[in-house]
Amino acid sequence: MTITLLGDWLKDPDTTTGQKALYAAVALTFFCLPLGTAPSTLAGALAAGIWLFSGIALKRRRIYTASYWWPVFALIVLHWVGLLYTHDTTGIGMEYAGKTYCWLFGLAVAAIPFQRCCAIRLVQAFMLGLGINVLAAIAQITFQLPDRFNQHRGLGPDYSTLSAYLIVGMMMGAFFLNRETGTKIRIALAGLIGLYFFHFVILQSRASYVAFVLLAPFIGYTLFKSKKLLKTAGVCLLIPGLMMLSPIVRTRIAQTVNQLNYHLQADSQKAWGNTYSRKEERLYLWNGALRIIKQHPLVGVGTGGYQTALKNIDSDPDVPLMSHPHNNFLHIAVSFGAVGSAVFLWFLYVAIANGWRHRQTAEGYMLLSVVLVMVATGIFNTQILDVGTAFLLSLAIGLQPSFLRNPADG
Repeated sequence: MTITLLGDWLKDPDTTTGQKALYAAVALTFFCLPLGTAPSTLAGALAAGIWLFSGIALKRRRIYTASYWWPVFALIVLHWVGLLYTHDTTGIGMEYAGKTYCWLFGLAVAAIPFQRCCAIRLVQAFMLGLGINVLAAIAQITFQLPDRFNQHRGLGPDYSTLSAYLIVGMMMGAFFLNRETGTKIRIALAGLIGLYFFHFVILQSRASYVAFVLLAPFIGYTLFKSKKLLKTAGVCLLIPGLMMLSPIVRTRIAQTVNQLNYHLQADSQKAWGNTYSRKEERLYLWNGALRIIKQHPLVGVGTGGYQTALKNIDSDPDVPLMSHPHNNFLHIAVSFGAVGSAVFLWFLYVAIANGWRHRQTAEGYMLLSVVLVMVATGIFNTQILDVGTAFLLSLAIGLQPSFLRNPADG
C-alpha cells in the first residue's frame, strides 16, 4: 500500500531510514529544480549520495534491468564512445560527455520504493517550487529588481530552461484540474496555472512560445472531460490571443517578423545559411549541421565535434564559434550519425509510449509532458545539452518504476 500522508509515512516501520532519506532528498530535488542550478544540484547530489552510500543502489539494482533503461544506457555510452573519434579540438567533447552525470539523479529516483512512497508528491514538489519562483519573479517586478540579465526569472535558471519548466507546470496543472472536484482546490489550481502563464509570457523565449502553441491541443484535450474537440479548439485560439497581451511577447514577435523580412530580401547564400549572417544564425547552424551529416552519415563527428567540423567547412574568422546546432535532432545526428539518431528515436519512443500508457497517473503524465516539451522546444534549442532541462528529463525518466507494482519487472 502506498502511503500518502506525511505523518503515516514517517512512522511506517516497513520503510527504512535510508529509503525515507532518499525519498526526502529526491522530493527536495524536485522542489529546488525551478529555483536555480545551485540548489537543485546540491539537493540532487544529496539524493545521489544517499542512493550510493546507503546501499540502496546495490539492493535495488534489478530495477535497472527494465527495458525502459536500455535506450538511456545506450545514450550514455554514445557520448563516451564518441570521444574516441571526435573531431573536437577544444575540449568541449569531454564537457558534453561529462553532462551524462545528470542520469545519476534519475537512477536515484528509480530506486525509491514506490510501493510505500507516493510518487505524486514528487510531482507536486516540482509544481510548488515552480510556484514559489513565480512569486519571486513578481517580487522582482514589484520592487523593480530585475536579475543581472535584466529579466525577471525569480530564482530560476536561464529563460529557455525556465520557460520549458513553466510549460510542464501548466500541463500538470491542467492534469490535476481535470481530476479535481473540490471548488476551492479547482480555483487554486486555476490560479496556479495563471501564475505559471504570467511568468511564461514575461520571459523572452521564442522557442518556448512556439512549443507552447504546438502543445496547446494536448493541453486542451487534457483539461476537459466533455466536448473535448470543440473546447480544445477554443483553447488553441485563446492561448495565442492571451500571449499577445504581453508586451514582451509582442516585441519578440516583431523581431521575428523583421528577421523574416530580412530573410525574404537577403541574397540566397545568407538567406539559407550557406554563409553566416547574425540575423539568420539558426539557418546557418542547421545548414552547417546538414552538410556535416552528409559528410559523416553513419557515426557523425563524435561528441562535441560539431564546432570544429563547422569551422573546417567555413573558416571565415569573422564567424563566431558555434558549439551546437540549436536543435536536438540535428545535434544527435551530427555527433553520432544514423546510429545515434536511431538510439535517440528509440529513447523518445519508449519514454513517450510509457508516459502515454500511464497518462492517467500524475507521474505518467509528468513523464509524457516533460518528453513532449523537450521535443517541442528542441526544435530551436539543444535542450538535451542544457543541464537544467537534462536534469528534469532524468528525474522524469526515473519515475517509471512507480508505474508498476513490481518495479523490477518491465
